[in-house]
Amino acid sequence: MIAGVFLAIALSQVSTPQDRDAVLTRASAAMSAGRVEEAKRLLRDAGDRFGSVRALLQLARLQSTQGDLPGALDTVRAARRLAPNSEEVLLAYGQVSLAARLPVPAILALESLARLCPTVAQYHYMLGVALVTAGDMPAASDALVRARALDADRPLTLIALGLVYTQQKRYDEAKAVLARSLELDPENTDARAALAEAEAGLDDIASAERDATRVLASASGNARANLVLGMVRMTQERYADARDALLAASAADPRSPKIDYQLSLVYARLGEPAAAQRHLDAYQQKLRTTEAELKALHDAGFGGGGVR
Repeated sequence: MIAGVFLAIALSQVSTPQDRDAVLTRASAAMSAGRVEEAKRLLRDAGDRFGSVRALLQLARLQSTQGDLPGALDTVRAARRLAPNSEEVLLAYGQVSLAARLPVPAILALESLARLCPTVAQYHYMLGVALVTAGDMPAASDALVRARALDADRPLTLIALGLVYTQQKRYDEAKAVLARSLELDPENTDARAALAEAEAGLDDIASAERDATRVLASASGNARANLVLGMVRMTQERYADARDALLAASAADPRSPKIDYQLSLVYARLGEPAAAQRHLDAYQQKLRTTEAELKALHDAGFGGGGVR
């Protein structure tokens, strides 16, 4: 009899899909009413009690929107444990990892996603961007070429591919794809700044200066345009102006090793050896960080075939 009582209690506590849906409905109503913390609590409850992947993904989106990337990472990890091969889960995992500047887990998730959905250009593009972040330009080029083959006229893919070609010193190819991206989206300042960098690589200083200056007229904080302008001013022996442009570039993109390298050169020209050494040290440290990320990617078993 006692056993029967416990069985009845246990059965009364079994969660049903209706229970889960009721919690999700309440979370949606809380979101619509602007009660974000209540919505988060309800979504977390649905994830914990019912193993709801949908709830966890919604919670991760809320956490990301609020800037809580560590919390979002924990949430998408929980979702992935429940549904390791879900397209939606892999996408969220890759997005949150990229936002948190964790390229290795992002790459591993996005590579799985690109294999799972090989005809979706967006996934190959995102994998390419993650590989750029990790510094693996050959693998990034492969991924972005696949993305372009699936969607030839997507400006973001063309910009990313142009940047990779520039990093590989394939300046003519970079210029061609970036010019095409500007035909599709003439006001895109990132594309024009990337074009300026490719032109600088081709020693077309006049065009590089023109395009970088045009970008800065409407987007004064653009890191790449400031970098290009600094390089142009270096060739013109206007070292103080070059320093100012490169410092603006560094403020906008403090992770870039190339900017530190250029700053080391300009401070040497200005007769400031301590500042030159400081930026040279920063450049070398950033290269070591990239090498460590590439090693971690290789050790994690990345199958893209492009790790160098």
